[in-house]
Amino acid sequence: MTDEKEHAEAEALKAWYKMELDAVVKEMLRIKAISGAAVEATPIWAAPEQILIAKIWPAGQKRRFIWTISGSGVVTDHFPGNLAKTPRDAARHFSLKWQVDADRLSKMASAKTSDGKTRANVEAFAQNMIRQAESLYELTSRDEGWE
Repeated sequence: MTDEKEHAEAEALKAWYKMELDAVVKEMLRIKAISGAAVEATPIWAAPEQILIAKIWPAGQKRRFIWTISGSGVVTDHFPGNLAKTPRDAARHFSLKWQVDADRLSKMASAKTSDGKTRANVEAFAQNMIRQAESLYELTSRDEGWE
């Protein structure tokens, strides 16, 4: 009975990360973060149903990979593969990147528009990025799940 349950859970996880990986590959191609007639991708680390960290590269050029992060618990993002060695390092990099981006957005949001209003939606997005960055950093500070 336990084997069946474990198998079902493994299949559900595989289906989730395949769907998430397909979506992030399409997004990286759309924004031209990666290019080529064909690309390859592999999931590297996951918090099931929330976060997927993956590597994506042009087919046959694995050394030119990018780190990606996606899922319901985070904004979809990427950066060059040479900036992190491990998925944990990549998560830390995303966390720092989001803090910097959120700070820049907050400054932009606090500037008045021509009609004297602030940009509330930009500030809300910045605050959401900060929450995600802090949660991700907290996740990287724990050893469990990164082995």
